[in-house]
Amino acid sequence: MIILTAPATEMSNHHGKEFLGFGTCSPPTVAPSWFIRMFFYPKVKCRNGEVTQAPYGLRKIEAMLMDAGFEVLTVHPYDIEDHLRDAKVVGISVMDPLGFGPVSVTFSAMLGGEPSTRIEFINLMRKIEGYDVKVIVGGAGAWQFEWDDYWKSKIDCIVIGEGESVVVDVFKRALNGEKLPKVVFGKPVSVEKIPTIKRPSINGLIEISRGCGRGCKFCSETLKVRRDIPIERIVEEAKVCVKETKSVILHSEDVLMYGCRDPKFVPNEEKVLKLFRAVKEVSEHVGVSHCSLAAIVAKPSIVEGINEIVGVGESVNMFGVQTGLETGSERLIEMYMHGKCLPFHPREWRDVVEASFSIMHENRWIPAATLIVGLPGETEDDVIKTIELVESLRDYCSLIVPLIFIPMEVCALRRERMFTRENLKDYHFELMAVCMDHNIYWIDRLFREYFKGYKNLPIKVGYWAFSRWIKKNWEKRRKDLKLTIRSLIEG
Repeated sequence: MIILTAPATEMSNHHGKEFLGFGTCSPPTVAPSWFIRMFFYPKVKCRNGEVTQAPYGLRKIEAMLMDAGFEVLTVHPYDIEDHLRDAKVVGISVMDPLGFGPVSVTFSAMLGGEPSTRIEFINLMRKIEGYDVKVIVGGAGAWQFEWDDYWKSKIDCIVIGEGESVVVDVFKRALNGEKLPKVVFGKPVSVEKIPTIKRPSINGLIEISRGCGRGCKFCSETLKVRRDIPIERIVEEAKVCVKETKSVILHSEDVLMYGCRDPKFVPNEEKVLKLFRAVKEVSEHVGVSHCSLAAIVAKPSIVEGINEIVGVGESVNMFGVQTGLETGSERLIEMYMHGKCLPFHPREWRDVVEASFSIMHENRWIPAATLIVGLPGETEDDVIKTIELVESLRDYCSLIVPLIFIPMEVCALRRERMFTRENLKDYHFELMAVCMDHNIYWIDRLFREYFKGYKNLPIKVGYWAFSRWIKKNWEKRRKDLKLTIRSLIEG
C-alpha cells in the first residue's frame, strides 16, 4: 500500500481562510507553538482514517496512482503511525520543508527561530523513522533538499519539477523493492497528461493554468510556457471540491491570463469571464489565488466583469488576491523582470502599480502584495525608490509584505548568493518599517472585511485580539520609543 501525506502546516484548511496559511511560516518565537498551530494550521477533518481535504498537488499524485491501479491512502501526518505497518511506500508533498522559502526566511530573519513549516516536516520524518518504507518526496519545495545533505540522505527519492511524467514509474519501482535514483527531474507535460483530481483539495483550490511565460528570473513558474486547463475539466474538479469545501479558488500564476494568446500579455476578457461563469454555476463562492498588476491595468473592465459574476459588493464583501509588487526600481525591473510589466515598459512600472492598486481599491479587491528585498546588485537608491512607491500606496487598502531574496534551485538566479539577515542595511529596515506602517494603517478594515460573516466566533475573537495587540504594540513603540524594525528585532 502507498501512504500519501504532507507536513501538518500544509494538511490544513487554515480555518477556511487560505491567506492565513502564510502564518504557518511563523517561528515559535512570535507565539507559542500551540497558538500557531491552533490559529494557522488546525488539523483538517478526517473520515475513516483519510483526510477530507489535501494539498492540490498531492491530490494530483493521488489521482495518477489510483488510475495506475495502486492502493493509496492519504492521511494526516499526526495519524500516519496508525498506517505505516501496512505501507511499503510513503509519498510526501512539500511546499517549504526546510524553511528556505522566502516567507519563512524573512520571518526567521526578523523574529529569530525556525519556521513552523520546517518544524512540522522534521516531526513528520521522525514519525517515519524506524519503519521499513521507501520515502518519496516531491512538490514545489522539493528543491530545498539540494541545500541540506542530512535530510537529503533520509529520503529515498526526491522528485523535482512536474511529476506527471515520472511519478508512476518511481512508485512502481519503489513497490517492487528496486533501488531508486536520489533525484528525479520531471519535465513539463502537455495538458492531456495532467490528471483530474478525484477528491477535494484544500479550500477547493483548482489549477486553471500551469506555467506563466513572463520570464522573471527570480521565479521558476514564470520561466515555463503557460498551459491552460480546459474549462470542462476545471468545472469537473470544482464539482469534486464543493462536496466538501463549498467554495473554489481558481489558481494560476496569473488568473487574468487564462486563455490569453497575446504576446504582449493583454488579458482575453471573454475567456476569463466565460471561465468564471462556468465555475460560478458549480460553486456559490469563487475566489482566486494570484493575478498580475499589469494585467489589471491592461484590461480594467475585467475586474468589473469578475465582480459582477462572483458578487463582490453584494454577497461577497471583499475579493482577496496575491500579487507581486517586487520593487520600485525601474532598473531592477528591466534587469530581472522585464516581462512582468507587459504590455507596458519597465519605466512605466511605478505608474502601473499605482493605477492597479487604485482600480482594485475602487472594486473592493484587496491585494496581498510582495516585495523582494536583496535582489543581486540592489543598491540603496533602488530601495529608496521602493520606499517611495510603498508610501504612494497609502490610500489603497492592501497588505504589502517584504520578502528576502532566495535563489531557488529551479530559477534563473539559482547561482546567486542568498540574501541573509547579516546583509540587511538601515535602508532595508526602513523599508520594512514603512511596509509595517502601511499594514497597520489598514489592519482594522482588513480584519473587518476578511472576517465579516465568519461563523467561528472563538477564532474570530482570537484574531481580533491578535490584531489589536499588533497595532497597539507597533504604534506604542513607533510613537514613544521611536524604534525601527531593527530595534524591535535586537531589543
